[in-house]
Amino acid sequence: MAIPHGDDMRLPILRMIEDGGVHEIRDVIRAVADELGVGEDEQALLTPKTARRRFDIAVTRCVTDLRKAALLRNTVLGEFRITDEGRAALSGDPEKIDLQFLRRISAPFREWEEYKRKGIPRPAQDAGPDDDMESDGMVAIIDVLGVKGSWKGGHGRDVHKKWKRLLRRSRDLLQGDKALGDLNTMAFSDTLFVTAEGKRYDDLLFAFSRASWPVVVHSIREDIPVRGCVACGRFLRHAKNLVTGPAVDEAAMYHCLPQWVGISAAPSANGVLTRAIPNSCHPDNGLYAMHDIPLKASVEQDAWAVNWPGQCDEADDGGGDAIEDIVGIIEDRANATPDIEAAFKWRNTRRFCNSVLGAPNRRDPTRSH
Repeated sequence: MAIPHGDDMRLPILRMIEDGGVHEIRDVIRAVADELGVGEDEQALLTPKTARRRFDIAVTRCVTDLRKAALLRNTVLGEFRITDEGRAALSGDPEKIDLQFLRRISAPFREWEEYKRKGIPRPAQDAGPDDDMESDGMVAIIDVLGVKGSWKGGHGRDVHKKWKRLLRRSRDLLQGDKALGDLNTMAFSDTLFVTAEGKRYDDLLFAFSRASWPVVVHSIREDIPVRGCVACGRFLRHAKNLVTGPAVDEAAMYHCLPQWVGISAAPSANGVLTRAIPNSCHPDNGLYAMHDIPLKASVEQDAWAVNWPGQCDEADDGGGDAIEDIVGIIEDRANATPDIEAAFKWRNTRRFCNSVLGAPNRRDPTRSH
């Protein structure tokens, strides 16, 4: 038999992932072949130019259509689950999901088709297992301080458990903010990598601050403090385990320079925020605070950082994350640690809290030095 048309594959794909679990593209390709009776000979047919399997490409394109219509979303690259919109689409018991159906029910799909019609660069599509995807967006690198040395000190397993809980909470918060769009997270050793695709860098940065400030607070309470940065620009992804590009390079060079606990804006993100927050009346002004950030060999003046003290204070509902408690923990750590470098980081963190919660937390970014 011939390779089925996309109009015949989208509905079976959506029904396969209706269980709400995370599904890999490879598994879906195999399941579609079984469901529609596509034999091994048809599955083995290759494209003449790229020598890729035509059936794999056809299934992947159908997954892309469903993702662009917001009926499914990626958890990481190559893995996805159904959305509430996807369940709603199935609840109507459609006979098939063709392009007309997607245009009728999904504004995001219509917008995506408009991008294609006008030839405007658009968000990257789902890729097959061997594709590279070049994207615009946000890159964040966050380290947990003290993980590596914990094994020598004999408490590595305890730190590992805390880091695992923090990682789970971080991913839940990041994935829970729909403004971050196509989000991917990866963790290795003491480092969390986050990428989110999108052309509106300011929207991504504001969403990232809303999702990441509780991570900083939680890390302080659990004594596994985090330090990191967020950058904006282009990056290239391969499968789900390789990310390179200018934005990645910038974040990698910058994220370990600040000497404190917190998340800073790398130079690219700093420029975006300076343009996006022109005055104190901006609705998202409080998500970042301007501060002179202490670096390893200097001080970065008038830089932006995730305003976790301000958001913690405003969001306190009696649940135990009052800023006064957090500041008390910071002071205790600064006074109790025998490690001079760690003590300096805690003191610098306390100084940031004073800047945010005491005097006005921002200055005119256009002022001359």
